[in-house]
Amino acid sequence: MAITAIIIILLVIGIYAALQYKYNTLEKSLKEYLITVEGYSESDLVSIKAKLSSMPKFPVYVRFADDPDTSYIFTDRDASDWKQLDPKEPQRLKKGNN
Repeated sequence: MAITAIIIILLVIGIYAALQYKYNTLEKSLKEYLITVEGYSESDLVSIKAKLSSMPKFPVYVRFADDPDTSYIFTDRDASDWKQLDPKEPQRLKKGNN
């Protein structure tokens, strides 16, 4: 009984750690993309937060300094090819990846 409980606890911790790693990786990748490819500065970005969802699996929500009340949704489609998903204007990607 104790071994089963330990295994379940380790599985839960492992899944949580894997999700946190995935979120962190996506957030860093999108931040790097927005700064290096799209030309945003660090001060243009208020927050970047990845979450688990049904579709897409891992959307990343970004708030920009010039529109801090709006969350823009991005996905990399598991290929580091960032796309803005929501139809909000303005489209935040400048390089024709909309």
